[in-house]
Amino acid sequence: MPSLTLTAEQRAIVDAPVGHYVIRAVAGSGKTTTLAYRIQHLLQQGLEPRRVLVLMFNKSAQLDFQSKLQKLVGGSSAVPEVRTFHAMGFRLYQRFISIGALPAYQGSILSEREQQFHLLQLVPQVLSPEQHTEFKRYKKEYLDVAARFIDQCKSQLDDPASFFRSSNLDKKFSFLPILFERFEEWRHDHRRISYADMLYDPVRALLADPELRQQVENKMDVILVDEYQDTNDIQHALLTLIAGRRAQVTIVGDPDQTIYEFRGAKPQYMLTGFAQEFQDTEALNLSTSFRYGHQVALLANQLISHSPYHEDALCIPSETNPDTQVEICESNDELNSLTKRLAKHSEQALQNTAILVRYWSQAAPIELALLRANVPYTLQGHRGIFGSDEMSCLRTVLQLASGDFKLLTEEQRLASLMQLGRFPHLGINERQMHDVMQSLAHCNSRWGNHLLSLIPEQLSRYQKLKLERFAKALSAVENNANAPRKVFAHYVSETKLYEELKSSGLSEDASNEQIRTIKGLVEFMSQDKAESASALLQNLAELEARTQSRNQNIASAGLQLTSIHRAKGLEWDNVILPGLSETNFFAQQGKNDVDIASERRLIYVAMTRAQERLLMFCPPESSKDRLRFLDEMAANASLDMAKAIKQGQSNINLNDAPSAISQRYAAHFELDLNWDKNRSQVRTSQTAHWTANNVVHKLLGKGRVVKEEGDTFTVEFDDHQRRVFSKRYADQVFEPA
Repeated sequence: MPSLTLTAEQRAIVDAPVGHYVIRAVAGSGKTTTLAYRIQHLLQQGLEPRRVLVLMFNKSAQLDFQSKLQKLVGGSSAVPEVRTFHAMGFRLYQRFISIGALPAYQGSILSEREQQFHLLQLVPQVLSPEQHTEFKRYKKEYLDVAARFIDQCKSQLDDPASFFRSSNLDKKFSFLPILFERFEEWRHDHRRISYADMLYDPVRALLADPELRQQVENKMDVILVDEYQDTNDIQHALLTLIAGRRAQVTIVGDPDQTIYEFRGAKPQYMLTGFAQEFQDTEALNLSTSFRYGHQVALLANQLISHSPYHEDALCIPSETNPDTQVEICESNDELNSLTKRLAKHSEQALQNTAILVRYWSQAAPIELALLRANVPYTLQGHRGIFGSDEMSCLRTVLQLASGDFKLLTEEQRLASLMQLGRFPHLGINERQMHDVMQSLAHCNSRWGNHLLSLIPEQLSRYQKLKLERFAKALSAVENNANAPRKVFAHYVSETKLYEELKSSGLSEDASNEQIRTIKGLVEFMSQDKAESASALLQNLAELEARTQSRNQNIASAGLQLTSIHRAKGLEWDNVILPGLSETNFFAQQGKNDVDIASERRLIYVAMTRAQERLLMFCPPESSKDRLRFLDEMAANASLDMAKAIKQGQSNINLNDAPSAISQRYAAHFELDLNWDKNRSQVRTSQTAHWTANNVVHKLLGKGRVVKEEGDTFTVEFDDHQRRVFSKRYADQVFEPA
């Protein structure tokens, strides 16, 4: 491995005396390289490799770091053990089996599919009688919630009942703590373990047995842990147990990039928890990023400074970094604008481009737009739109409208009708559904009329009404010669699709995700030039054929379409963030400060993946749906300042008063900021709304000003939601005083 010129911060970390350290490393700061040089230094100082332990977040990171470390110290030299938390836990598990502290497990590690199978047997045992019908309708959703609850329980130290009380789960899931106990009884009786149990079982055993702890603690001199912002309770507990009083522990990470809360990760461990556990901890920083330029750095710094969990730290780009160009595109037709821009990209540029979405429902219309524009892409972590239930159901509606439904075999019609009967769900059990739909599949036309004669007499009035409504919807769309938009409107209206999905869904998040997917697909297909259902079906078939051709030709994979969560730790030349709206990031109403902080960190992570260009699509400035974080970035002032720095200006003239972040950033580069301190800080707003105690937003209603800084101000509305606004455009969105 070639020698590297380290920054002053990196050198300070590498050469620091042995001790407890919290190292805050911004995105792209070369933290793994710094860790490798730190370990090399420790070995040169005489530490025994077998007394040094390195813990990484996942297997890929572990293998990469192990290879980097071996090259650095020399191929024949001994290096410390590099493990993941789960590998470390599993090693302890096997050791505890050998000494009788844990019972031996049998068989392979429980797969997700096997766990779901056993939950399928256990869930009905703990449900109330009235819940059985809903469980039969929503088996998959119930099992997903149950499996997720069990895994989350095993990522923390609270008992299941306490964990449930602290969760946001609906009261109808109050059976989950009992289910957890039943599942654990089954697991212990059959001596099986899951992936989560590799950590859960040995940590619980250690916490319960002081003598067992003596066999594990105080064996290491130094422990180094990467990506500590993603650590959960059980991992933190394992670290403290292994360290004991002997090991000097260094943790590295960035609390501003904590995005795995659903796995139990907590930014508080890096911010305060570690220092409380390990006395005399020293804080060090890796504040220089080697990934992006001033534009991204200033926007990201401004954004994350609004986080309640943010440490007082700046991200500073290296002088050798690309001059990353940022564009905020306000558009009412994102897909058209997006595909036009991508069509101008070379094949090589597309290979280094990523579109990052918050929810997979965002990806559905984007995927179709890319196919229609012949822009090659790969989909990372998702099955694709043509494999979705939503697309299948909408195609069935089109087949009914075009007359193609009668051309299907009875078996195909049955499968389609069964799926449509859950779109929304008809409220009858699977056996009844199958019997009705099988009879209906025998018919070659007038399916709505035939369904009315097939409704079982023993059903409740409510169930009969739902079937009658479904029959009316089938009649409304059958052989419907209207444009596809009107066909979909008929089906949505007659079935009360969105209302039913929202009221009958297992969880609000799941319902909202499905509704967003459907609305996105309907909107996209309604914009298609096809004037009939038959023509639209043909167009969809051509698009699907392109996906199959694309799958067979991976060499021309093109850009990557993936989620922000899956983009963590990666980087691309070009990053595109579509749909920066309140609807996409806050689908549920009443988000609390914790949720807002979490979404803010997601945007921060997404922005800092870009090296050459960052393109952000959002609604216009005056839109109620514009994502609140865009104003927190203070984009105009940030971009103006970044461009002035790039041009080599040492005296920068600003139109508005700089924020505290801008002033600190300028101080780092020894720049002078100049602005007229006597005139209004706003360029276009004639009224200084931010100086009033109470204000009235044209769309959001009454609120009070709670903070003013630079060219932004923060308003808390009557629903306790806080939003940041630009002073430049305050007159456009606030009523005159």
